[in-house]
Parts: sequence; structure tokens; C-alpha cells
Amino acid sequence: MVSRGSVALLLGLMLVPPLAAQLPQAEAAFASGDYAKARQLYNDVLAHDSLNSRALYRLATLDSWENNLPSSLARFRTLRRIEPLDVDIMVEHAQVLAWADDIKWSVALYDTVLARDSTRVDAIAGRARAVAWGGDLNRAEVLWRQALERYPDNADILTGLAQTLYWRGRPEAAQPYLVRARQVAPNDKTSRDLLSVVQAATRPVVNVSADGGDDSDDNSWFLLNGSYGWSLTSGIRTTLHAGWRRAADPVRAGSSFGADALFEKSLNPSVSVRAGAGVSHLSPDSGSGATPLTLQAGVGLRPSATTSVGIGYSRSPFDETALLIDSGFVWDAVEGTVDWTPRPKLDAFGTVNSSWLSDGNRRLIFAVGAMQAVGRGFHAGGYGRYVTWQDAFAGRGYFAPDHFWTLEGRGVYNWRKTVWAVRVDGGLGAQNVGTGATTQVEWHAGFNASRTWRAIDELALVGFFTNSAAARSGTATTESYRYWTVGLRYRRGL
Repeated sequence: MVSRGSVALLLGLMLVPPLAAQLPQAEAAFASGDYAKARQLYNDVLAHDSLNSRALYRLATLDSWENNLPSSLARFRTLRRIEPLDVDIMVEHAQVLAWADDIKWSVALYDTVLARDSTRVDAIAGRARAVAWGGDLNRAEVLWRQALERYPDNADILTGLAQTLYWRGRPEAAQPYLVRARQVAPNDKTSRDLLSVVQAATRPVVNVSADGGDDSDDNSWFLLNGSYGWSLTSGIRTTLHAGWRRAADPVRAGSSFGADALFEKSLNPSVSVRAGAGVSHLSPDSGSGATPLTLQAGVGLRPSATTSVGIGYSRSPFDETALLIDSGFVWDAVEGTVDWTPRPKLDAFGTVNSSWLSDGNRRLIFAVGAMQAVGRGFHAGGYGRYVTWQDAFAGRGYFAPDHFWTLEGRGVYNWRKTVWAVRVDGGLGAQNVGTGATTQVEWHAGFNASRTWRAIDELALVGFFTNSAAARSGTATTESYRYWTVGLRYRRGL
């Protein structure tokens, strides 16, 4: 008679070969690119040996590739307790920390690796890359150049230095390093893609767009825009722009056209400036007209890796409708903007705009919003806008409310496959237009469908439909108000 203990021992011996074979099978699946099967087999290994370092390491890597960074970091923490001296694990852990925007600890871990082995090229490049991602582009450039002195033919280091120079607003300086990286590693996708982007940033670019729109007040318009931009040898980006608008309503019609030149330059990684001037001509069919000067100037600041600030001034004609073209009004505006990314996948922004019209009307705008990534391609968030007017239009045929506010929940979905991309957005909320007016339901919907060639060439169809008073710069709005626009965009690098 066989005892229970003998049976248990026999079953255990029968199970050992399959369990022992699971790790090699998982490694083979991983090496062949069958990551779903590899994940299943690695999980089976952990089910019987929860501290198996190889299975933990592979699963942490797969989690990071799938952008499940919290799970990946949790596995690396366990792994580091099991294998505290494994330098390969430390390098991978540091890389995932950088992806998770934990730059301080990523750099510290890379420093620990390099203190043990100063020749680890992956750690040298990883540390410089993490410093650049953290926003300290000056230090990152120094680290890349020091690495390049030791390893002049390393494609990763050449590409990393070029990326940092590009982020610093110096695409011309980045291009030679990418050309060299392509020579030493012709099959490297990162350097190839970045070279295309840098070449697109340095070559002349032509933009052409055509847009048309209408609203429920029978204000229709058609707009043609064209621009030609190129980089000067001094690092200044120059753009020449020209535009023509035709607007009509049941009573009148008119046109406006103009041209301007804009100059932009990055002074350092944290400061950029722009300045431009031009002229615009307002030509109502009634025969009278005006030719105002147009201006724009601004400063962009990046005080930290997660925050950017902009301050700008503009002078432009107020030519949205045929009535406004006939009136010959000109806007002067000062605007401040703040963009903040407190953590990955969360973006917040705020705007303050103070404008005054040539006839004495004044406008003040406050706007805030935030968007959070909530899934693959999906973002959700909210938006609020408040506008106050000192009304100078009353009794003159164009009414602007003394105030306007809107609160809106927003959603965005982005889809991309190779050269095709689609963006769909929508919002639903409430708005109030003018003292004594009732609060209304507010909504909008928009889309952008595009096809790209090379790094910058693109053809896009865009559209927008809304009942929001924000669609016009202060028009009175009733519950039945509607506004729509559709346009075509074409961009070509020469």
C-alpha cells in the first residue's frame, strides 16, 4: 500500500520538470518578440517562486514598455532588494524612474552605477538624457560633450547631444551630430527620425490654409492664409505671412487683406523672443476703408521643466464680420499665459488678456483649464472663461454683452496610425451672456483629420461647430445661436 506521503512526493517530482522548463520557455518567447506569451510564462514562474529575479526583471521591463510605470517601479523595488548589487538592474531601474519623471532619483541611481563602473556607456547616456528631461539643458549639454570626448563614435551619445541642442533652439548645431550618428549606426531609428525633424526645422516651410464659416446670424466669411518661414544663419526663424478675408451679412459685405513679417529667436533654453510688423487694409463694399499697422511682440519663459510662461502684445484689425470691416476697428491687446505640467499626463493652463478697441471699447478675459490623460488616446478635463466688456457698441449696430462666462467639461480623442491621424474633441457646459440673461447650455464639437509625409509635410481637414458665444469676440448670443467653420491646411517643407 502506497502512503499519502509517497503520493505527494511522486506528484511533486512529476511537476518539477514542467516548472523548471517554464523560465527557459519564457526567455525564448521574450527573445522571439511574443511578449504576451512571455508575460504569461513569467507570471507562472512567479506563482511558484515569487522572488525569481529573472522573471521579475523581465516583467518590470514589459510593464515599462507598456507604459505601466507604477507596476514596473514596484517590481524594480522588489528586485533591488533581491539583487542589490546588480548593475544592469540599477541601469534599467534608473531609466524607468526617468520615464516616470522622477528625475532626481534617476540621476542619483545613474551616479551610483558610474561610481562603481565609470565606463558604462548606457549609464553615461542615461544620466545626461535624464538631466535634459528634467529641464537642465545647460548641464545636459556639458554631460553629453564630456561623454563624446570619451566615445566619439557612439550613436546614442551623438543623438543625445543633438536632441539637447534641438531642445535649446539650435537645430542647425544639432544636424552635424545626427549626420555622424547615421554614419556610425545607419539602422538606428531614433537618430533617423530626429534627423528628419531637425531638417524640417531648418529648411524653409510653406503653409497654406483655406477656411470658411457661417453663423445663425447670417454672418459668413471665407479666409485664405499663406506663409513662408525659414531659419537664418544667426538662429533667427523668419516667417512672412499674407492673408485675405471676405465677409458678408444680409446688409453688407467687405474684404480685408494684409501681410506681415515675424522674427523669432531662442536666447537660451529658458528664454525666447519674437517681434513682427505688417499692414492690413480693410475694404468694405461701401467704398470707405482703413489701412492700420499691425504689430506683435512677445517673450517666452521656461522657469522650470514643468512650467512655461508667455507675455505678448499684438495690434490687429477687428475684421470678423462685414459690419466690423465697415467700422474699421483695430484691437490692441496684452496677454499673459501660463502652462503647467505638475505630473505626467496632466496639463493645466491659464490666460489673462486685456484688450482695447480703437473706438474706446475695452475687454478683459480670464481663462483656465486642465486636461488629464485617462486612457490610450483619451484626455478629459474642464475649461472656464470669463469676459467683461465696457460696451461702446450699443446703438451702433453691433452689440457686445457687458459680461460673458462659460464653464465646460471637455474630452479629446487622438488616433494615429503611421501617416494618418485623427483628433476629435467635444465639450458640454453652461454659458451666460450679459446681465439679466438666462444661463444656457453650451456645447462644441471639432475634428482634425490629417495625412503626413516625411517629418513635416501634412494635409489636414478641420472642422468646428458650436453654440458658444466664445466663437465670436463678443457677439450677443441667444439659445438658438450656432456657429460653424471648416478648413483645409497644407504644410510643405522645401
